[in-house]
Amino acid sequence: MARKEVVTFVDDLDGSEAEGTVQFTLDTNAYEIDLSQANQTKLREALSPFLEAGRRKQSQPVSRAKAANPRSTQSRQELQHIRAWAKANGYPVNERGRIPNGILEAYQSGTPSPTAGVQGKALKLLSTGSMTSEGPAKATMLTDSEFTRWAERVLEEESELSLEEILDVNFTRLQLDLKAKA
Repeated sequence: MARKEVVTFVDDLDGSEAEGTVQFTLDTNAYEIDLSQANQTKLREALSPFLEAGRRKQSQPVSRAKAANPRSTQSRQELQHIRAWAKANGYPVNERGRIPNGILEAYQSGTPSPTAGVQGKALKLLSTGSMTSEGPAKATMLTDSEFTRWAERVLEEESELSLEEILDVNFTRLQLDLKAKA
């Protein structure tokens, strides 16, 4: 059985058939009203002297906090996609809750996995094996400079990484990655 529905807009002022919806803002309140062509003309004529004398204001800029927060515009589907990307690229991410900003930034910039290359070898050494509990725990207890000295010493003594490779390690990122595992 076929069915056809017809929606008719009714003028909110006089009940006649409306031509469309008019939107406007006064103070901080946004309004919309369905009006016939005649009433749309009346509204525009009534507001005309005020519009001509007034200054046109650009739409409100997005606040810095909102612009800097990537979560504000992401749908649930996008967040699931980011979680899948993070897991596939070796980032520690939970199934639920907030996705850490570091992971969101890495996703947006296409930063390689923390488990790739020298960085990944250093992370693996400090978070597994004989260091399983000490690595992540150390990362949370030490200042940045103390952590760097400690991690350099462990890498020199317990890894097959060359001195050049150890110098290529980003210790700030390494500490953040270990804290995420703690």
